[in-house]
Amino acid sequence: MECRPEMQQAGLRTPLKLLAFWLIFALQFPLPSLTYTHTGIHEQAATMSYKYYPITGIKDGWGSSGRVPVRRDFDEWSKSKDPTDKTQFILYLLALKRLQAVDPADRDSYFQIAGIHGYPYAPWDEPSTTQKEIGRKGYCVHANNLFPPWHRPYMLLYEQRLYEIMVNEIIPKYPAYKDKYLEAARTWRLPFWDWAKNPKIPEMCRYKTIGITFGGEPKVEIANPLYQFRMPNDKKMKVYGVGPVVDFDGGDPLEYGECIATSRCPTDEERGDPDKWTNGVVHDDAADELLAKHPSITEMSYGSAAELVYRLLTYPMDYPHFATLARDENMTSATASTTKVTNDINIEFIHNNIHYWVGGNGGHMSQIPVATFDPTFWLHHCNIDRLFAIWQSLNPDKWFETDIQRFFDQKIVGSGTLITNKTPLRPFHKDTTGTLWTPEDARNWFKLGYTYPELISGKETPAELLKMVNDTYGITRKEALMLAESANAVPPGVELIDDGARTYDYALSIKYSKFALGGRAFNIEVFLRPEGETENTFRTEDFVTNVFNFSQPPENEDGVEVCSNCKEGQNQNVQATAYIPLTSYLLKMFQQQQLNSLEPPTVEKVLARMYWRIVDIGGTTIPEEKWKDTMNLDLSVSKTQMSYSTNPTKPTTFPDPEKIPNLGTGATEPPQPVGVVGNNITVSKINKLSDAVSAGGSIVFTSPSMNMAKAPRDNYGTGIALLNWDPASTADPLDTENYDILLSMVIKTQRRVVQCNHKLAGKAYNLIKEFSPSAWFSSSPKIRIDIKEGEFDIYIDGQKVQSYNREIKKSVTHVHYYSTPSRAEPAMAREITANTYQDTARVS
Repeated sequence: MECRPEMQQAGLRTPLKLLAFWLIFALQFPLPSLTYTHTGIHEQAATMSYKYYPITGIKDGWGSSGRVPVRRDFDEWSKSKDPTDKTQFILYLLALKRLQAVDPADRDSYFQIAGIHGYPYAPWDEPSTTQKEIGRKGYCVHANNLFPPWHRPYMLLYEQRLYEIMVNEIIPKYPAYKDKYLEAARTWRLPFWDWAKNPKIPEMCRYKTIGITFGGEPKVEIANPLYQFRMPNDKKMKVYGVGPVVDFDGGDPLEYGECIATSRCPTDEERGDPDKWTNGVVHDDAADELLAKHPSITEMSYGSAAELVYRLLTYPMDYPHFATLARDENMTSATASTTKVTNDINIEFIHNNIHYWVGGNGGHMSQIPVATFDPTFWLHHCNIDRLFAIWQSLNPDKWFETDIQRFFDQKIVGSGTLITNKTPLRPFHKDTTGTLWTPEDARNWFKLGYTYPELISGKETPAELLKMVNDTYGITRKEALMLAESANAVPPGVELIDDGARTYDYALSIKYSKFALGGRAFNIEVFLRPEGETENTFRTEDFVTNVFNFSQPPENEDGVEVCSNCKEGQNQNVQATAYIPLTSYLLKMFQQQQLNSLEPPTVEKVLARMYWRIVDIGGTTIPEEKWKDTMNLDLSVSKTQMSYSTNPTKPTTFPDPEKIPNLGTGATEPPQPVGVVGNNITVSKINKLSDAVSAGGSIVFTSPSMNMAKAPRDNYGTGIALLNWDPASTADPLDTENYDILLSMVIKTQRRVVQCNHKLAGKAYNLIKEFSPSAWFSSSPKIRIDIKEGEFDIYIDGQKVQSYNREIKKSVTHVHYYSTPSRAEPAMAREITANTYQDTARVS
């Protein structure tokens, strides 16, 4: 097999006569209806028989003892000299090439399977679901507990289609080699790209063409289907429903519908060149540079992504914190990881950065709606599934039963306001009659016909798995052990212990609002000023780390909604979190003699020079005034002491990390007085207070802004409701009807009045009491509510304006902040602060 740089891919034409026949047929026979059952969703054809695509996994190649074939490391497998491996790789290339050549309108084409994830936002394998019903929601699940299990049948579908093409379309063309090729195909499984161990675009993805010798025929050059996906008929993607993704700040949108091929890391000039943008450009060296942004100080060929994977697989955490970057007030200590700081690491955050590093500024992989069209998507997500399987093997008893829907509107996948491990994973069906997959169906990968090199038997001990994790990904561990064993240059803060080394360990947690910039993708970049400098220059050599927000705008450039899931996420102001180890960076500084100690006083002085910025997908810095009020950016540095054993089968031990005061975004915030607790209150959410407030206490709401204009109609209002939740209740906690509403205040800006009310859970409201403040709210309003035995005293901007009878004498446990209509902007900021006081006398 030989590789060359150029060749065009052949195309197929749409069978117009067959299409016309089906149009006539569809007009004569209406589509079936969609019915729901308590066990899932079954789409039942009312007037005609429809066979769903059954995703079963590959059933061939299993050993006599039930042992299943292995999904191989792509680099190791694709360059193997083993004859079976060579045969499998060529079958894989030919099958992928043929899949990409299927008519984009065909359900089982590469285009339509990739389109499940985002564009063209069309129903897939759901004949009874109309385009209107699917809207612009798409199917993919992010920022949710379903993120890992949803992508598992998705990978299985892709794997299964390639196998079907191998055995049904390619191998029959070579009858003399049929048995040999079938034997190789039966044990083939989808390969994975371990970007943590090999942070470079895989070699066999880098060539436009590949020379192959197969089936006794002369060597032939084929267009490499791993290099980029090209529309088989050379029609632009917009013909089949792919549209633009809005750029930041009203700039020109990225017109992905104009493409006939995918791009990786296009330059600014290439994004603006119609010919290059249409035909796609691939700059794998630029992707390599992004992937290797944080090289380790050792001679190992991998860097920071490895350390992230190491901590993901070794830190104690529960399933929800492992599965998703989304965070909410319901993730209390009952479900939290062992330590609060380590809650900030998760597989989705790591996954997001890979998308950006591969796609770059404007490449397909860096944008949710079109990421799946790049062939590297499948290699990347197969590795995500592998990490999921390894984590499951290390934590066999950790799973989830229920979860709130968060911002990806799970009603589209049939689950209502809660999701469970039985939630249907639309649009993936297990059989031809339409039974849908659930997370439980996806939990055991062995039953799906594959495993990974580290999990051959499924009986590997925790010690065996930990050895693999330590040896493969434990960069800081290896660095600490080498320094501790060194005869000289051991920095203070690293010490020898009985069976290894102990070192101070530092990490950066970054929390932010996912939809702060209208849902547009952005990067949070962190830098460190050199000693003695005071100016923030954002030089490449001062770069420390970045976090990529893998998101998309809910509306297009014309203001038309294109993703209702994202719109809901924007309304709920979804918060995301990321965790980045800093110790390797600090050890690098030590080697370069920029640091003489890892002890806290020295390190904290250095990290005080840390600064940051927000950049858009094009790499342009976004002025702080455009994001400071909506980003809710929170950077914090934590420290602990890691104890590493020289025995790789032993786990790393460490006490709970502690946040370092005066480092990060909260450095200048004054501490709260004793008995006073600050709470962030987000619009369109039921916000749980850190501490319940009873009679004798107060709640003070503060907003950084107030819209002083009058609302267009009187039905517009901004509400603050004080709620009580019964902890013994089994009702839906996302429905305000299930709370006692102790006091409801609705600000009506058109008439300049405030309406008050109250009600018991499940009962009707009482009569509205309305009052007009003598002075309207200020531009930065403060609302204070004193809770007395028999009444609520209401203050606006320091002036008492009303007393309201306290009929329901329970504690305030939650606050519902909302607007009416639900999609209207609130009169105050989307996020306000609620300080709770257990003693009214403490209110200043």
